[in-house]
Amino acid sequence: MAASVRLKTLLFTLIYLFSTILASPITSTPISATLAPHVTLEPRRAPILNNVTGELKVFDPNTGALIPQGPATDGGGVGSSPAALVWIAFSIVVGAPLALAGLRGWRLTTATGTGLALAVCIWAGFINSVSDTGIADLTLTLIVLACFLLGGVIGAFNFGRVAGITCLGISGGVSAGIRIMLLREDLLIPGRESGMFIANWILIAALGVGGGAVLIWWQRTGIVVGCASAGTFLTALGIDLIINQQSGMSRGLRFLFDRNTSHIADILGGGYKPPVSTIVLMVVSLVLTPLLAYGQHRVFKEPFNRFSDDAVDLDSLNLGHEHQEKRATRLSVAWANTKTKVSSRFSL
Repeated sequence: MAASVRLKTLLFTLIYLFSTILASPITSTPISATLAPHVTLEPRRAPILNNVTGELKVFDPNTGALIPQGPATDGGGVGSSPAALVWIAFSIVVGAPLALAGLRGWRLTTATGTGLALAVCIWAGFINSVSDTGIADLTLTLIVLACFLLGGVIGAFNFGRVAGITCLGISGGVSAGIRIMLLREDLLIPGRESGMFIANWILIAALGVGGGAVLIWWQRTGIVVGCASAGTFLTALGIDLIINQQSGMSRGLRFLFDRNTSHIADILGGGYKPPVSTIVLMVVSLVLTPLLAYGQHRVFKEPFNRFSDDAVDLDSLNLGHEHQEKRATRLSVAWANTKTKVSSRFSL
């Protein structure tokens, strides 16, 4: 009972932390501002865009100073550059097995959950913090993949197993929410003029919290849906990168995540206009998610653990009294049969 309470408390804590991060607007604050002795917090004003000269320029709304702009490639590369090819390979190699057999992966699956969570956070942090000169795409890609491996190592061990399962459930909800937001031009809730950009993230966060909350009461369902959702998202991204390169889902992800003032001319000036093939891929991936989840549930009937009955695991904590009573009954019958055989062997 105590172990169950501790695990549920940890799940609630992780879900709360992820929802807080996802529901917060992504902004970048100069270091000098954080060190100022007397800082007065004021409502954030949007940068001013000026296109009078034919070249889009961005000005600071408070000082009127010109903000240098750089390309918002965000590590995705250009065309078929090495960085783009790495992302194609990563998305398909990680996504396809997760969508088809994530429930069977066990340690690999929990490692993928923590790895994806850490990689996304690091990528979002970098693209919203770099200056106009930025970081080389391939360098940023390798940094993000290194973080994925580091997070994977954490999730592969027993001490990170609960975190891996939680991250997987949340990632499944978040990946579904992102695809829904990217189905429409300039996101499901356009925010460039209306200021409702944050509403997209609130909806994504709500789905992420829902994906994590399912794990508390129906762990197997949460895991299998999380595997299918995250797997189909990555697979669709890899296929879309092959077909549309950086103008499809890649552009949508950068439009959704990147709010760096040094990238505004590229992100807000260019907007997000998904090709028809990108929309079709995302819809198909969303439709396949419950189908693949059910397929994994039917094919891989073993519980999501490889521990003995004495080991503490979320699956064992979710076992009902009925299952425990059946197990006790089987043991009683086996013991009775053993006594009968022994007495019959030595009876006259």
